[in-house]
Amino acid sequence: MNQARKNICFINNFNNEKFIDACLSSVFQQSTPFDHVLVIDDGSADRSLEIIQSYGQHHSNLRLISKKNEGQFSTFNTAASVLTDNAQIFLLDGDDIYPHDYLEASLKAIGRDQWDFAFCEQQRFTESSDTPQSAIINHEPVYFFASTSALVRSRECWIGNPTSCISLSSELFKKIFPYPHYQEKAFWADNLMIYAASILGARKIYLPSLGIGWRAHQNNDSRKIYSQDDVSRREKAISQAFSWFCQKYDIPRYPSVVEFFNEYDALGKYWQKRLDLPSQYKMFNRLLRQQIKNIFT
Repeated sequence: MNQARKNICFINNFNNEKFIDACLSSVFQQSTPFDHVLVIDDGSADRSLEIIQSYGQHHSNLRLISKKNEGQFSTFNTAASVLTDNAQIFLLDGDDIYPHDYLEASLKAIGRDQWDFAFCEQQRFTESSDTPQSAIINHEPVYFFASTSALVRSRECWIGNPTSCISLSSELFKKIFPYPHYQEKAFWADNLMIYAASILGARKIYLPSLGIGWRAHQNNDSRKIYSQDDVSRREKAISQAFSWFCQKYDIPRYPSVVEFFNEYDALGKYWQKRLDLPSQYKMFNRLLRQQIKNIFT
């Protein structure tokens, strides 16, 4: 008889003294409780650790690991070595929150014991007084993707949402992490997970009816303007990650035309438009040029 899969909340934290209490409170007040809660602190210099430790005194299923400061990315590498197998991992930044019914609604919406990679929406808030009261934001149906590996390897299609919106299997997590080039500041852990999951052939699930609480504050302002140097470094880091995963798992860096169009057709018109994919005619010409270029380089 197969052992039931565990539901684990993994929180990465760095200097979230103002927010970590609300974050942890939202996790421990779930209508369907998490089996385990893992917090990895990236060398906080504020009162974060004290607050997390106080929760540990009342919740035996909380595990705290404190490490030296190496950046958010490094907390995911650390998690890979301690997360149990046979589990679904729900990610949460230390400044965000889960509505009280998030885990229950996620499990009900997906309707299966195991999945590769799922992502929902964000409910933006600024003050604790305006945190979302429910994870359910509408009644749109769940969308189950077929493979998106060729789409990502060819067009770098970004199929996902930021960290706190993501859940994935422990098996997939441990295929992605540890990632050796984690100190590249222009490339974030959620980008790596979103791209790598597709490259590795993970079947993604989109939950448009659910939303986590995403806290807007000065340290995560999405309106930040990036320099050309930042953009160039990010593009280089993405290219490095694609090459690393393709080489490690023996996947061709660029897909065949047939592989690409099988995935393109499976997307349907809505996602073709949402991912800003050109018409089939334009895509066919681009892929042929890419294939010719690969032959002679």
